[in-house]
Amino acid sequence: MSPPKPYKLDVSSDFLQWVTDRVNTARIIPDITHPDGKEWDYGIPTAVMEPLVEYWKTKYNWRKMEQHINETFKMFTVDLEEAGEVISLHFVHHRSQMPNAIPLIFAHGWPGNFTEVEHLLELTAPEDPETQPFHIVAPSIPGFTLSSSPSKAGFGVGKIANVYHKLMLELGYETYLGQGGDWGSFILRSVALQHPSSLIGLHINFPLTLPPKPLANPITLFWLAMRYFSSEESKRLKRMQWFYETESGYSQIQRTKPQTISYALLDSPIGMLAWIREKIQLATEESYVWNPDTVLTWTMLYLISGSAGHARIYKEAVELDEINGLLGTKISKEVAIGVSSFPKDIAYATKWWAEATLAENIVTWREHDKGGHFPSVECPDALTSEVQEWVKAVKKTSSSSKWDGLVKGGRL
Repeated sequence: MSPPKPYKLDVSSDFLQWVTDRVNTARIIPDITHPDGKEWDYGIPTAVMEPLVEYWKTKYNWRKMEQHINETFKMFTVDLEEAGEVISLHFVHHRSQMPNAIPLIFAHGWPGNFTEVEHLLELTAPEDPETQPFHIVAPSIPGFTLSSSPSKAGFGVGKIANVYHKLMLELGYETYLGQGGDWGSFILRSVALQHPSSLIGLHINFPLTLPPKPLANPITLFWLAMRYFSSEESKRLKRMQWFYETESGYSQIQRTKPQTISYALLDSPIGMLAWIREKIQLATEESYVWNPDTVLTWTMLYLISGSAGHARIYKEAVELDEINGLLGTKISKEVAIGVSSFPKDIAYATKWWAEATLAENIVTWREHDKGGHFPSVECPDALTSEVQEWVKAVKKTSSSSKWDGLVKGGRL
């Protein structure tokens, strides 16, 4: 395999013209009248789509966004082999110049992408000398946005985890830390299970786990059965239940017929926009205002991929029974776990529940009072502060040899 190569976004003019033609000739479907507070019950409202499409027609400038991405992110691609497939993996890599910097891999999910790491890049050179600096690595999931897509079935979370681990080794990071939410949390949990001597610390903002087993954790199971929750815990659990009962239709489609829905999404910029915009609305604070440039750029990055990989991951994970396997396996004490829970996210477990089923070594746990599914975008200061507290706990609880291993190594 060849070494990593620098990468710059440069979308063809022909593709941009195709997008422009589709947007300019788009038909916006009329909505029905909804009671107050129920505007999103049937899907994304026309009142939300119309101004977004008008903005796309008259104000959105992809070349400006493309330039911003190229100037903001140091991007690379590298060919990595896994299970007979060669993945051209796109990734961001910002190496700190500070001698005590340690490597952190940031793993995004759906419908996010690598640009979610933007605010965390400040951690490569923090102004406060007491703040831990990082080498930041942020790959794009195979089949998502700028990474190539697997050509065969069966390339699920476990194989993606191996690709991420191989990336870190390729960059010279024998040991490293990780941070992830959504699919990113599952991928890094898989890394933690497969390579616990390398991923020695993991911070997640998607604390999902299975109920405890009767023989292993009878007391915890009893507490769950008796609904031994505070009012806030009950509220978050009810939100999770609400989402999976009423808002998970997209995942049912993607986990059963990902190719079919991908024809519609990839051949219709407006369809992809509606698909993404609806989900980010329902997993964030009601008061959070999504910048139209951000939403349209996320949409463009998925259109550029030309791949159904972002939908196929749902089917692969189910058919390989990977999620139940991940959620039903405790991460060993070798890996120091940090958890941040945000109230408008769609996954939740209490700390005592997670201690029984998620991980042996939870070193930090914080339940925030604001924020949702995309904390690195919605409330980046809260997330970076939490990561810093977690890293202090990792350092405190790790052996000196483990910590010294984090500080050494790295290329590019």
